[in-house]
Amino acid sequence: MAYAVLGPHGTFSEEAANRYWGHRDDIMVATSIPQVFALVESGRVDEALVPLENSLAGTVKATIQCLRNSQLTIKGEILLPIRQDLLGGRKYELGEIELLISQPIALMQCQTFVSRHLPGVRTEICDSTSQAALTICQESRKAVSIGNRQAANIYGLEIIYPDIAEEGNATRFIHIGREKKETFRDKASIIFALPDRAGALYEVLGVFAQRSLNLSKIESYPGQNVGAGYYFYIEVNTPTGEDLQPVLYELQGLCSYIKYLGSYRRAG
Repeated sequence: MAYAVLGPHGTFSEEAANRYWGHRDDIMVATSIPQVFALVESGRVDEALVPLENSLAGTVKATIQCLRNSQLTIKGEILLPIRQDLLGGRKYELGEIELLISQPIALMQCQTFVSRHLPGVRTEICDSTSQAALTICQESRKAVSIGNRQAANIYGLEIIYPDIAEEGNATRFIHIGREKKETFRDKASIIFALPDRAGALYEVLGVFAQRSLNLSKIESYPGQNVGAGYYFYIEVNTPTGEDLQPVLYELQGLCSYIKYLGSYRRAG
């Protein structure tokens, strides 16, 4: 089996993968979430782990878009507590820092610290916390990044200030793959779109309510074209492994588009 995560090495995605699959040396790293999906779809890797949502920053929209546009299914999930540190090439005083490089979600998770201790410091955005760590290694300015201890160890950085994220910071990652075989599952994910008429969403929610199925997540997203309406991503709790085929059959008559993403074991 070959696996992929969002890279470069030292990301929280890689940390989550090591916890989920055990420490491995054969995990391929990608430059973006769409590339992670592409690696699995092309067969270069068998499975992957991608971030779905953070308790502070919310849902990762790139992952939802890729789930909608790909043929991959969700096979599992893991919840990873996130610890963010302020990293630098050396231990700068906070007052002498000239540049902060960060992945946008990581920056959002640490906004209180940044506003209080780094007001007015120039901020640049990059694709991952590990990319930020790698970038400051090449900076001539007094630059810092937000990242984890693994990235600090990999890139030879100092921890200037530890634990700078808000409390309760955790990210949920999903396990994606091509194979549709399912074992016991207590959760399922579905994407659907609705016709533009009053009561359409109410009718869909009623399908679950009538069967006493709890929706643990529901979010709407605009279509890819202006005026194309909205589509919805939902997660359904099925604690006793309920068969969702009757639900999906009924939803097909109510939705203009529906995609079943798979059933899997809930994290925790």
